[in-house]
Amino acid sequence: MEADGEARSEGAAEAPASSTRDRLLKVGRAVFAVALIVLLVLAAADNVKKLRHVTLQLQPGWALAAIPFTFLGGLALPLAWRHVLFAYGVALDRATAVRVWCVSQASRYIPTGVALVASRLVLSSQVGVPRSLAGASLALELGLILVWGGFYVSWLPSYLLPGPLRLLVALGAVVVLVALPWLLRVVGRFLPRFPAIAPSALRVRHLYEAIGLYGMNDLVRCIGLTLVTASLHTIDASDLFRVTAAVNLGFIVGMVGITPAGLGVREGVVAALLAHRFGLGTALALSVAYRAWDFLFELVWLAIAVTWDRRARRSVEQECESSSPAPPVRSEPTSP
Repeated sequence: MEADGEARSEGAAEAPASSTRDRLLKVGRAVFAVALIVLLVLAAADNVKKLRHVTLQLQPGWALAAIPFTFLGGLALPLAWRHVLFAYGVALDRATAVRVWCVSQASRYIPTGVALVASRLVLSSQVGVPRSLAGASLALELGLILVWGGFYVSWLPSYLLPGPLRLLVALGAVVVLVALPWLLRVVGRFLPRFPAIAPSALRVRHLYEAIGLYGMNDLVRCIGLTLVTASLHTIDASDLFRVTAAVNLGFIVGMVGITPAGLGVREGVVAALLAHRFGLGTALALSVAYRAWDFLFELVWLAIAVTWDRRARRSVEQECESSSPAPPVRSEPTSP
């Protein structure tokens, strides 16, 4: 009884500490977002004339060339998540993985990100993924996107990021990506209550395949955005590095803010980084075009996922109906 009382008192003591930590984290994110928005507004106020100066040279053919890259980029993310599940011994077919990932991802535009986590956990558990693994895979996905984003941020021009710092960022990202299986095994040892992510369950080859797919998704998607840039403005080969680095840094900074999916924050960062090359007004127009382009293809993949979801439910219902025993035939009594 005394042990139970001590455990309860310890749990009660930990609860206020965790709630205080969560509040401080939310306050920190809010302060960061507000400060960043204020800086962007002040920068815009100082450059009103530049914002009005937008130079676009439309070449729609490049937008057509961007379609397959953006489409493949949308497919690589759910397949990468599928390989993360493979790495811990849970197998999903491609259609199910795409359906679960895309439907849950649609909730990321709801503020705070809680809906995204809850949606991924619920949909994953419905297809047989343990909740602990579903939550861990989402956290791992976020971490891999951030690390790959840091690697691509090292592609910023030297006038924005000094050469030695660029090299340090790139090497740091590569070291983390290579050492990730060992890091996960260390973390798994400290979480014995979650056997789904135990160190013995980890399959290194599938994890490296997931790592490669996340990196490929980022690059392929940025190639598509570079081609979108070419459809709106003249570019050269070096703009692939500029656009890739700017988009990734905008995504990273947008994740820290409180706006859903980094709305506004990401566009401001991308515009600021591309202003030296295209001018502030044109860079802002390009950043908005990037968001609209990505959102369009998110809707396409969401429609595909919803269609797969409906077909999957219909097939399950048909299987249940076919497997259920037929009702017994009642024979009518014959008259003597």
